[in-house]
Amino acid sequence: MTITKIFSYLVVITMTIVIIWAQNQIPITESSIPELPWGVVSLIDLYSGFIFISIWIVFKENLSTALIWTFFMMILGNLTTAIYVLYSYKKAEGDMKKFFLGKNI
Repeated sequence: MTITKIFSYLVVITMTIVIIWAQNQIPITESSIPELPWGVVSLIDLYSGFIFISIWIVFKENLSTALIWTFFMMILGNLTTAIYVLYSYKKAEGDMKKFFLGKNI
């Protein structure tokens, strides 16, 4: 689990830097990605993944907590995923069953 934890920290740091950098280059509202065919494919792929992670979060957490995590997932993407993995790891206290199943164990 240590590798997952280290990778999650790296993703949090990298995504934060890249989001700030990209926003300073061109605001998200002015991005041309949705106008490009592969941009559309990438967005559909990305949001499909967000939905799968959000389903896992809904399964693990109570509804109000899950809705908050899901909201941030749709806005901040995998930065939220990495933060949620770190949050889940800390909350599970190293117990893999608790990490994956949350309230359902």
